[in-house]
Amino acid sequence: MRRDIVVRRTRIRTATAVKAAVVAAAFGGLIAGCAPVQLGAAATVGSDRISTGQLDSEVSALSQAAKPYSSAVQLTAAQLPKDVLSWLIRFQVREDLATREHISVTRGQTEQALADIYEQAQAQAQQQGISNVSLDELAVANGLPPGLLTELGRYQAIEIAYAEARNGGKLPTSSAAVSSITKQFNLAECHTYKAETVHVSPQFGTMNYTQDSVVAAPDTLSRAEGPATKPSTSGLSPSC
Repeated sequence: MRRDIVVRRTRIRTATAVKAAVVAAAFGGLIAGCAPVQLGAAATVGSDRISTGQLDSEVSALSQAAKPYSSAVQLTAAQLPKDVLSWLIRFQVREDLATREHISVTRGQTEQALADIYEQAQAQAQQQGISNVSLDELAVANGLPPGLLTELGRYQAIEIAYAEARNGGKLPTSSAAVSSITKQFNLAECHTYKAETVHVSPQFGTMNYTQDSVVAAPDTLSRAEGPATKPSTSGLSPSC
């Protein structure tokens, strides 16, 4: 069974859980692959470029890091670039959101956020009868090279800082306040995706914002006999 870190926005402080599912929930962007992508770029986020060289390097790092966990974590060569590129896009968009919202986070906040992720992940893993799971294994199981764990901490810390800024400097505790601020954050991130515009090279697939992941592009060359059906556009356009 694949063990996954699932970043969600249903909770603000510990917004991460271990379960057998893919990373989900995000907004934004235009239909990937339908606009020019810079030469040598795996993807662009606004004016920021994620190069194929950077992606190749991180995929290689993930492949090496996965070897000690091969009995528990199953990763396919076809999926690795999509998983890694998904994270690189998420991280860049979150950094752009921080800039737009005038949010800065310290190293201490980043480390605490990562510790919170690990604590919650361990607790939920134990509920599933999984013990002695390491942070590196959790990262690998989700297509995240362990070398990017600090980026995951920043990713979470930015969301926490946003929540605190909207709640008088402290995290909300009531369900109503958490729900309200979560909606505000989701909308802010949606607008960031729209403003920055995400383009994914067709070589790697297309961005699906319902799944918050780079996925395989629809096969338009082969189909079953019969009337053509209109391709689904679910998840391929902004929801705000």
